[in-house]
Amino acid sequence: GRGQAKMANSQLSGIIEKMTGKDKDYRYMATSDLLNELNKDSFKLDSDLEMRLSSIILQQLDDVAGDVSGLAVKCLAPLVKKVGEERVVEMTNKLCDKLLHGKDQHRDTASIALRTVVAQVAPSLAPSILVTLTPQMIGGISGQEMSPGIKCECLEIMCDVVQKYGSLMADDHEKLLNTLLLQLDCNQATVRKKTVTCIAVGVNSCDTNAGSNDIFSSICFLPSLM
Repeated sequence: GRGQAKMANSQLSGIIEKMTGKDKDYRYMATSDLLNELNKDSFKLDSDLEMRLSSIILQQLDDVAGDVSGLAVKCLAPLVKKVGEERVVEMTNKLCDKLLHGKDQHRDTASIALRTVVAQVAPSLAPSILVTLTPQMIGGISGQEMSPGIKCECLEIMCDVVQKYGSLMADDHEKLLNTLLLQLDCNQATVRKKTVTCIAVGVNSCDTNAGSNDIFSSICFLPSLM
């Protein structure tokens, strides 16, 4: 009951304190402890802890120690399932910002983190995430000032999104498809290749989800481009 929750809270406060300490080994052990806690079915968060944990894990993603940031990514999977809609949307926004405008060395982690959110988010929250994520990823793919590296990360994330939630984002299909078709002229082979993959995933997901009236199914000539 309440006593248990109180104890869990004070224990967590101790973990959180160590996670922000100067000692890398402490940070690693504390993040590992947190991962164990998050993975327990019995583990519940109040709104205050939700906020603290969400922000500290996003902070840990940029940890100079690679093993600490790797663990922080692992913490995201159970965390995303345990926090409410507002928190997940906020984390998605911050991760998009890290990916599109953050430092180069943090980009990989932000990308893996976003793919984790897409994979783990509860189906009931997926629409809220997509409203945040899709326009930002389309911007990342089409932005003139975006590097090929960023474009490729955004394309991979959109592949995951279309594969998992194609039917939920039918309103965005036309915009996404137009964005993708333009990237087929990109002078970077990796961008072109990932674009073709993304379109193929779109065609497949529409075959199974939306029936033949979907915009993606109108481009079945695409295999001839590959």
